[in-house]
This record gives sequence, C-alpha cells and structure tokens, in this order.
Amino acid sequence: PHFLYNTLDSIIWMIRSEEYDGAGEMVSLLAKFFRISLSQGKDMIPLKKELEHATSYLAIQNIRFKDKFEFQVNADPNLLNYLCPKLSIQPLLENAIYHGMEGMYEDGEIEIRIYEKEGAIKIEVADNGPGMTAEKRGSGIGVRNVNERIQLIYGKNYGITIASELDEGTVATITIPKMEEFDET
Repeated sequence: PHFLYNTLDSIIWMIRSEEYDGAGEMVSLLAKFFRISLSQGKDMIPLKKELEHATSYLAIQNIRFKDKFEFQVNADPNLLNYLCPKLSIQPLLENAIYHGMEGMYEDGEIEIRIYEKEGAIKIEVADNGPGMTAEKRGSGIGVRNVNERIQLIYGKNYGITIASELDEGTVATITIPKMEEFDET
C-alpha cells in the first residue's frame, strides 16, 4: 500500500505542478502494474508478464525519483514463456532502489538479467550501489517472503541468493526451474 500511496502523491504533485505528461505516464504505468498484479487471481504467471510488471514498477519509481537511476533489462527471449511466481522480482527491485540507490545522484544503475544456467532459470537484479554487509543481506521481509514462496513451490534447491560487495553493489539472484504452463481442462 505504501507504494500506491507514494505514487498517487507523486501524481497529485505532478498535476499541481502542471506536469501533465508525467502524471499521465505514471497513471498508465500504475494501471499496467496493478493489472498484472491481479493476473486473474493466478499465483504463477509467464516470466514475460512478471518482467512487464517489474519494468512498470521501475519506470514509476524512476519518475518519482527524478531519474536518479537508469535501468535495463537483458532477458533470454527463449525463457519468457516459462512460469514464475507472481510478484517475485518487485521486492528485489524495491531493495535495489531504496538501499542500492541510497546516496546515488543520477549515476545509479539497476539491471535485470534473465538467463539459463545448468537447466534452471536465473533472474538477477543487480545494482551499482554501496553494497551491504552480510548481516543485512536477505533481512528484508519482502525478500524473505519471496524466498519462502519459491521454496514452498519448488523445494529447497531453489530460492534467492544475495551477493554484495561494499562500494561495488549488490546482485540478488532468483533461481527457479523451467516450468511450462499446463492446460487445466
């Protein structure tokens, strides 16, 4: 809910400042964000939809934070029809923005990478922020919840790992198996 409230506050501020194009863009991105969030009640969605959700979130935050960071997506197109748990990338992006971009001024970078390794799908969220200590890694409730959901769905061999170096940045990696959508009829 805080993301929704903050975004709506930003839209109101933009309208009052007569920044109508930016406000309109944020409303469109917010609508797309929530349309994918709801996903007709499905818990598992194609990776391409999860990626659309993630990029909508990043675009909204980039407008809110006045281009404090740049972001890019590098995804293997052959993996985008496989299923993943809905809302699994966004908490990692939230950490990258609120912790990784702390103290950054227009030189922040966030990258989403999706590739296959040893038969599994790897989804990385990397930032060039200040990094974090071992104690802080995975301490956020959002990341813990996603990790637990992944392990409940796929087993203990899957989940989130976090690698971070102080003054270098952080890479959070989700590992899931390749799972195709099946017809329930």
